[in-house]
Amino acid sequence: MLRQVLAQRNGRMREALCTLARLGVAFRRAEASRARGWADELSVHPFYKGGQFLFDLLEWEDFMLDGPAPVVLEGAELAEALRPLLGLLGQVVPPLPAFGALPPLEAGFYLYRDVALGLVWLGLAGVAAGAR
Repeated sequence: MLRQVLAQRNGRMREALCTLARLGVAFRRAEASRARGWADELSVHPFYKGGQFLFDLLEWEDFMLDGPAPVVLEGAELAEALRPLLGLLGQVVPPLPAFGALPPLEAGFYLYRDVALGLVWLGLAGVAAGAR
């Protein structure tokens, strides 16, 4: 049963990713200059770079291209397939006032560590909130 659920979810995710990629190709072909401008703007953003890192790390390109091309999802189907991904952050992030006023950032060597610790806190708080 678990295998069936995973296969179904993987298939739906693959359909959604491939649909998004196809939309991107269509945009790039139809409006090359505009698409290039958006790509240039987004490529320097940290979330874009982080997404690229995760995309490569999880080998989603292989996942997307392995096997026959999946069906293209239409509007409502695509939105429904992406809902778990888009809603995940809203489900995981607990109310931040739990700490009271958050301290200001301090530049320095440990700033990245503080970012990582903040992410760990969000993850742990989200897991704890889900266990309730």
